[in-house]
Amino acid sequence: MTATPWEDDRRRLAALLRDMAAHETSLLRDGTRPWTWWLGRAVVHGRRHGYVNTLLIGAQWRAATDVRSYEDWRAAGRQVRKGETGIRVLSRTGRPYAVFDIAQTAGLPLPPAPAPNAPPEGLVHRLAGELGRGLPPVEADSVEYLVLAWLGLEPEPPVFPVHAFWAGAEAGDRILRTARRVHDRVRDPSGGVLPDAHRYFRARLKASWVPAYLAGRGFPAAVQRRRQIGCAPDSPHALVDHLRALGHADEAIVASGLARHGASGRLHAMFRDRAMFPIRRADGAIAGFLGRRRDGADGPKYLNGPDTGFFHKGELLYGLHEVRERLAAGARPVLVEGPLDAIAVETARAPEYAPVATCGLSLTPAHLAALADAADLGAAGVLIALDDDAAGRSAAVRAWDVLSRVGGPLDLASLHAGQDPAGVLAARGRDALLQALRTTVPLMDAVVDAAAARAGGPLTTPEQRLAALRAACGPIAARPSGAARQVVRLAARTALPAPLVTEVLADHLAAG
Repeated sequence: MTATPWEDDRRRLAALLRDMAAHETSLLRDGTRPWTWWLGRAVVHGRRHGYVNTLLIGAQWRAATDVRSYEDWRAAGRQVRKGETGIRVLSRTGRPYAVFDIAQTAGLPLPPAPAPNAPPEGLVHRLAGELGRGLPPVEADSVEYLVLAWLGLEPEPPVFPVHAFWAGAEAGDRILRTARRVHDRVRDPSGGVLPDAHRYFRARLKASWVPAYLAGRGFPAAVQRRRQIGCAPDSPHALVDHLRALGHADEAIVASGLARHGASGRLHAMFRDRAMFPIRRADGAIAGFLGRRRDGADGPKYLNGPDTGFFHKGELLYGLHEVRERLAAGARPVLVEGPLDAIAVETARAPEYAPVATCGLSLTPAHLAALADAADLGAAGVLIALDDDAAGRSAAVRAWDVLSRVGGPLDLASLHAGQDPAGVLAARGRDALLQALRTTVPLMDAVVDAAAARAGGPLTTPEQRLAALRAACGPIAARPSGAARQVVRLAARTALPAPLVTEVLADHLAAG
């Protein structure tokens, strides 16, 4: 088959980029540039990009400070400005694609990174020695330098030979992989168990049922990659054996919520044959996982890991870390139930929304506190997009007890036919989901209606109508700014005169 002109251009660009990287490597090998030059690029870009792309970014834009793809900037709530020329890099398969520096984007400043805690003296050196066992000294020294720099500790660079004869993709990527693992171990309260498990789940994604299932629900490969979704194999022991081979003790594996002791005393994996969603702390470290079974399989649709010393379901919101930059730019938090709902809202490509999921739990004060730390709730308020069924409406009403203290607007998205956001995306597409998010009613409407229904029943007698009115006064008193709307609604619902409704509400407010 004859290649198209576009395919020929892409191949020529890929060859040009490979030549550019080879030239940059030759400058390191012949001593024209010191090895510390590449380490400086790796400090800035090495946590997101591999060896070759750190060279390509440095060669094309030396002042770049934060380089991401167009889609990743959208997910962060920023837009690449029109007319900007991308920095060309190579994918793992060798395809060229464009990335952009933050200076090429528009939006409010990103939130500052959490202040790092200095690790115990000698910990980085010890871990670098353990995880980099067998590395040549120049690579081991490079790993230690990168980790200390990523931790914000401003280390002095080691002294390297003038000619970096080791420079190349094999050594550079090995250094970066090892440095990331050491960094994970230092930052991670599980001692590296959870990051190692995450890498294991990610490595098993491609050959599993999960990518096709997610793509069928409207979540393409780019979204799956951005959300770092993985797959737990259908094996009771494979993960445990893998973690043991990496040097993790059984006690650490159990304490991380990844395994439990069976009746025979043998360890069994907590998650089997499930799509795996990492749940992160505010600093980005993985705290635990949520696993979704395949359709038709036995067991609960979603399985949370158990509470551990660092994973507390009532405190963590899925996706909060991933949308923290969008929230800092003023996006409105969207409260959903599950991870697929959160990813569906993100897939709607509306930077004004920042989805977080309670993972099937009722909203807690700790959840709200975590959200308030990341967003200006007094300005943005909260949009609730739970399932449009009896359970979802009940959950929205229960959330009122926690959300009523929020200063900003509280609204319900208009989902229909019993669907959740992921269901709307799969059935009707992105535009329909976006329209549902933008068509809202005040949450107080649902809360007032629920209170009136509980107290007034069928509202067939004057006593029932008055009981409904009095019960509805409680939630209105919590947010009196919405009282005028609710007076009109209650008068219509109870068939009581609006002046009487106003009088009863005023008496309630005065008594309170």
